[in-house]
Amino acid sequence: MSTSFSSAGVSPVSLFLFLASAMFPRLLFGLKQPSFKPTRYVSYTKRLDVEQAINAMEERIGRGEGGRGIESIVLPGSLSAAASALSSLPPNSTVVILSGFPCCVDRSPPSETDGPPGAFSVARAAVALGLKALILTDECNEEVFMSGAAALGGWAGGGRLQLESFPPESDWGDEEARRLIDVASNRCDHIVAIERPGRARDGSCYTMRGIRMDHLLAPLDKVIDVAKEENPRLQVTAIGDGGNELGMGKVYDDIVASEAILMPDECVAVRSCDNLIVASVSNWGGFALAAAAGLARYGRTGEGGTARGMVERCLQSREEETRILANCVEAGCRDGVSGKMESTVDGMSLETSLDCLEDMHDISKVCVR
Repeated sequence: MSTSFSSAGVSPVSLFLFLASAMFPRLLFGLKQPSFKPTRYVSYTKRLDVEQAINAMEERIGRGEGGRGIESIVLPGSLSAAASALSSLPPNSTVVILSGFPCCVDRSPPSETDGPPGAFSVARAAVALGLKALILTDECNEEVFMSGAAALGGWAGGGRLQLESFPPESDWGDEEARRLIDVASNRCDHIVAIERPGRARDGSCYTMRGIRMDHLLAPLDKVIDVAKEENPRLQVTAIGDGGNELGMGKVYDDIVASEAILMPDECVAVRSCDNLIVASVSNWGGFALAAAAGLARYGRTGEGGTARGMVERCLQSREEETRILANCVEAGCRDGVSGKMESTVDGMSLETSLDCLEDMHDISKVCVR
């Protein structure tokens, strides 16, 4: 299915969820205090240049706040490289975003809250940079993405953002293969995979608990093979937070050797990428890439007038993020760790994610060319 988004209204239920979550988030969603002490970003008193600001964002998202040991596999400079690649694309180029992690395999929908908000962040930045965004996901995740898209502002209209869903690989035929080849050959100038399952050594995709997801997944990774064959210089940026996401093969040996990362070796993804952004939560990696791409464009051209202004164009506000998550949960999305239908992500409270989002904005406020 292919969908273009127009400026979408918000249903009365969605509006209620948004207002209630903004005023009484713990009452509405039953949010839990995280088991770790959240680490707010400490504002700088001195000015930062663009590169310093992007590095500060990379540090902020890579602290390992989820307790998974990911701080040991962060690749410094990857956020800067990914932001430079995204912000340098010619006008009207298409950024293909692969997302959707159906780890709640016994639920309908099986979608988790980590992924859709981050994918929308990257899409928003692409549109703000004069590009087009195409989100590819599985049919089982489509309802959640559509519901989240209903919370987006007018930036998503005019055909600048599109969504296409594909059935599981077991249900593929010539038509599905043709559609994917069309995307890779004609509508793909850059690829961002965010919280997208990656195949392990045996060719299957696994949850953190070692459960196979193959029966739910479309082989969206094939778009990379076809696109790279068409254009060997095309770059793939991947965002992950555990080790089983597409792109994590870039640090495969480090994940397997790490005693801090609890991912079973047989579940670790083997496919690599050009730029790997490792974050405590993949959504946070999406926040950082969107903000950093805005900063990179501002630093190169002065577009936006100020760093703060450019990042505000590229990245949602706290209120917008709250609304996106509420809509996803209303459609049946669940926390991938707790399995609960609530606006938590990977077992962390809504406020924790909003703090990280706000920190991206705060860093931009002290950035100058």
